[in-house]
Amino acid sequence: MLRSALPAKPKLLALRRTVAQIVLSVAQEVQRNHRRRDGAGVIRKAVGDFVTATDLRAERTLHSKLTKALPEAGFLGEETQSHGLEKDFVWVVDPIDGTSNYANGLPHYAVAVALLYQRMPVLSTIWCAPEFTLYEAIRGVGAYRAGRRFTMPAGRWDDGSIVGCQWHRGQQDMKFLAKLQRDGTRIRTFGCTVVQLADVACGRLDANVQQQGRVWDVAAPGLLVEAAGGVFTDWRGVPIFPFKRLDVGHLPSIAASSTVHPRILARLRGTVAVPPA
Repeated sequence: MLRSALPAKPKLLALRRTVAQIVLSVAQEVQRNHRRRDGAGVIRKAVGDFVTATDLRAERTLHSKLTKALPEAGFLGEETQSHGLEKDFVWVVDPIDGTSNYANGLPHYAVAVALLYQRMPVLSTIWCAPEFTLYEAIRGVGAYRAGRRFTMPAGRWDDGSIVGCQWHRGQQDMKFLAKLQRDGTRIRTFGCTVVQLADVACGRLDANVQQQGRVWDVAAPGLLVEAAGGVFTDWRGVPIFPFKRLDVGHLPSIAASSTVHPRILARLRGTVAVPPA
């Protein structure tokens, strides 16, 4: 079935300003509560999965303000009850990506908001630490860092390249890392999908390869990568956007420039992103 045309650019441009103000206000509160590890306000959701009181407050604030900005939209968040996922417009929110970093006093974390239209990200707003910078992207318009438009550099794939990676917690099958390093590339993991994908968009990382990541982890920064001129796919080279569904588990992904992306696909050929145990 053919998808409808994207929302009019004036509508997205108007929403961009509103969402930027919302994300910045939430980010200021998140930053104020960032402290060295003390265990206070940290809640265990599952084995190795935590949430802080700040996550919960931030998501409630985002839900309230984003719903007011676009009442006809559904809402999908990491920490609270989702609703209206069948609607054309859906807000997707990660109040703090990199919660473990945040709760331990480490500097790599982010606040991320994306607006989907028929499961396609069309607007994203991200505040990234440690650089304390706002990133924005509008599908069909471009990517912005601190209000200035930018495009992704070509990147490199040799002994000078640096690739971000993340894998399932406790995973023992790490063969994909060895494959990625055959050409001399170096591996980095910062524990925050949003930050790592922003690093790819800006060229600080030459690529990012992950076994894991949920809709709220990748919707906003994945659009940023694409709007900056990059490629964002699964490990088979199939575009992740539009999402086939919103109630999925982990989404293995590759983010890179159009020159680096084929090299990674070639290295990962025949490799399966192992599901979590």
